[in-house]
Amino acid sequence: MGSQALLELLQLSMKDKKGITFFLPGQTIAGIVTKVDTEAVEARSQTYSRIIIRLDQILAVAIG
Repeated sequence: MGSQALLELLQLSMKDKKGITFFLPGQTIAGIVTKVDTEAVEARSQTYSRIIIRLDQILAVAIG
């Protein structure tokens, strides 16, 4: 996945408070992006107030 396209979707989720689904090896996590840096993305969901995902572990993302 192109890093520019990934960053665009992460920024869109953060700016517009849109839900995003992260596809990781062996699991799927849904949430809203709250912060992005060079190594990880921070998100929150209805279940968890803080989720940290390493960028190098993201296989794909989907935004609603």
